[in-house]
Amino acid sequence: MKKQDFILIFALLAVAVVAFFVINNVISKDGAKVQVLVDGEIFYEYNLDENGEYSIETDMGVNTLVIKDKKAYVSEADCPDKLCVKQGEISKSGQSVICLPHKLVVTIVDDEGETPELDAIVGQ
Repeated sequence: MKKQDFILIFALLAVAVVAFFVINNVISKDGAKVQVLVDGEIFYEYNLDENGEYSIETDMGVNTLVIKDKKAYVSEADCPDKLCVKQGEISKSGQSVICLPHKLVVTIVDDEGETPELDAIVGQ
């Protein structure tokens, strides 16, 4: 590899890193509320400014939702795979934590209770 190849690779990596930080920190809006949907219907809505721990019990199982420091995450679940626990914290409008066995979706929304608009819908 020549010197120009290394310069090109470094430049592309630098552009990718800058784009990542711009998208995550400048374009994405901080959320205001946490919506908890079970089987497609809103069950609960919590304010991200208020710390708390909530047990979400449904016919399919139990999940524990934690809101702390304007971030939300599922800390415990009695589903077999526990992927919802492994998804980590969310805080930006449009981010979600999903538990498929319990048909649970935890989504961050803005002040009006809306998620960002979709760019496209695939498969219809």
